[in-house]
Amino acid sequence: MIHQATSQNGFETVFQNSQDGLAIFKQGVFVDCNPSMLRMVGLSHKEELVGKTPFDFSPARQPDGRTSEEKGLEYINRCFTEGSVRFEWVHQTVNAEPFWAEVLITKMVVEGEVVIYTNWRDISEKKGLELKLAEQKESFETLFNDSVDGLCLLENERYTDCNRAFLNLFGFTRKEQVIGLHPADISSAIQADGKPLSESVPARLKEAEDNESVRFEWKHKRVDDSEFWAEVLITTTILNGKKVRYISTRDISEKKELEIKLSQQKESFETLFNESVDGLCWLEGDRYIDCNKAFLTLFGFESKEQVIGLTPLDLSVEFQEQGVPSKDLVPLRLGATDSQESVRFEWQHKKVDGTKFWAEIILSRIMLNGRHVRYAITRDISEKRELAMKLQERNHALNASNAELEQMLVSLKEAQEKLIESEKMASLGSLVAGVAHEINTPVGVGLMGITQFKEDIDAVTKRYNNRELTPDDFEDFLTDANELCELVRANLDRTAQLVKGFKQIAVDQTSEEDREVNLYHYISEVVASLNSVLKKSQASVTFTCPDNILVIMNPGLLYQVLSNLIMNSINHGFRDKPEGHILIDVEDTSDTLFSLNYRDNGSGISAEHLPQIFNPFFTTNRANGGTGLGLNVTYNIITSALGGSIECRSDCGEGVEFMITFQAKRRLKHKQK
Repeated sequence: MIHQATSQNGFETVFQNSQDGLAIFKQGVFVDCNPSMLRMVGLSHKEELVGKTPFDFSPARQPDGRTSEEKGLEYINRCFTEGSVRFEWVHQTVNAEPFWAEVLITKMVVEGEVVIYTNWRDISEKKGLELKLAEQKESFETLFNDSVDGLCLLENERYTDCNRAFLNLFGFTRKEQVIGLHPADISSAIQADGKPLSESVPARLKEAEDNESVRFEWKHKRVDDSEFWAEVLITTTILNGKKVRYISTRDISEKKELEIKLSQQKESFETLFNESVDGLCWLEGDRYIDCNKAFLTLFGFESKEQVIGLTPLDLSVEFQEQGVPSKDLVPLRLGATDSQESVRFEWQHKKVDGTKFWAEIILSRIMLNGRHVRYAITRDISEKRELAMKLQERNHALNASNAELEQMLVSLKEAQEKLIESEKMASLGSLVAGVAHEINTPVGVGLMGITQFKEDIDAVTKRYNNRELTPDDFEDFLTDANELCELVRANLDRTAQLVKGFKQIAVDQTSEEDREVNLYHYISEVVASLNSVLKKSQASVTFTCPDNILVIMNPGLLYQVLSNLIMNSINHGFRDKPEGHILIDVEDTSDTLFSLNYRDNGSGISAEHLPQIFNPFFTTNRANGGTGLGLNVTYNIITSALGGSIECRSDCGEGVEFMITFQAKRRLKHKQK
């Protein structure tokens, strides 16, 4: 009896103090429980649990879709048959908060009655981890199977799995063709290192094992024996307790082909560099880092080592033309390549023995092996300079007469500047035709008068280049030359070149500063400023724009665009059409990007002319003063200064539509009044 009482007291102690939820139920309802069970289901007193069933603390259905009652009774019946059953179950508290539990139910006989002793252990945290692992596994399998790179698993140097991309890459149709193969089975017999596969493959696998992962290029072969270059990444990892290698294979055949071409180009360049008759060199910063044989010969050096580390100043005379110190000019010449692809100039060098000579220099700034360096071509032009000096001395006497034509050039430049500025103000008029007519007439007369003299110069130049020119020939040439003809020829030719270049002038962008702009109010002001012109042409403007768009931008640019488009409609679209109408619609597509739709119902643009409307100096209205710069200026402002785009749709008789996008520097919050 004492032993039985002690056993009962021991069981009661374990029952009450267990961290697991313990309970006894008979005939389907709870009759007893411990405090842990109460805490688990959110109750305070045992009386609240007694009389309830396990299904009162279960959701209607379990995760597999079966009802809790149906599935639970199945486990209870098994318990009566087998004596004990362990399973996982989703329970819930009195507040319907679900939690996972590991449940152990055991059939027992207490005081002659059959009861069920149940043990609940909260495994919510464990189940959460299991679910996350399952999701990660599913994600990995999805990435593995759907990757565009060929992926595979290698165990004991044999393939055990691969994805579809791997099959496609090698020309297999199913995994069974791959599983069990060795990497050497799908590799080219000769790799870049020249070693046999029996050495190369184990070496790469060992490298991956020693370093956890390794990346390298490898030449594989497909089922049809065609070869291709691949970038291979091998990572050693543990999968299901086993050490495996995870391999990613990417086809880089195109990349390798480009590398081979680049290598060939490099070899060709090095050949040209070393065999060139011009002196070639590389500079990093202001120091020589390499040169060719012609450079050594030109300066009198015997080896590259004598050149490397020197600066251009070390090989230059103290003063260049007009007495400018070389030490001041060298940094300027080198710095010029920071903003220009290449620069060409003449420079006076000195050789090792101190001999001075003139050289033509072409200096370029390029990337070499990831570094900014300068590439210089040095060509001896001493003979050319000597002849140029003689001609310069002969022309010195003509300077007085040149002053008049120089003034003409100054006037031409001023006229050019006025033309561009007046176009920005939408009033170019007929300045282009006037300047062209004024300059081309004397140019044509001058060119006719000096044709014969030009032919004489060409003949002398040809004989000089062929080294056939004698001192007597040169004196005869100077004697026969007419000084006035030389003056007219040199300057009129220069003038003609300026006129030709004048037609290619680009319109300068506005220089106004950025400021805060309300697009609705500003467009209203633009339209209002053109009211007098609109009324005179009986045209009207309707525009729509949200009144709360507040931005930081250069408003003058927008004014230039709108005024050019409106004046274009008036001068071209509505020229033969009274009461024309213009519609402007502005919308925001993002914080700083806006669309502007401009339409009119004017005469439209023919399909023949439409592709040319943004070209400079293109106009169909030159007889009435049109210059053809308005839409070109508009295009440049929108695409460059405003960082946007412009397109045009039109046809004869159907008006015109411009689809414009433009950028603001910053969007501001609308200020509430």
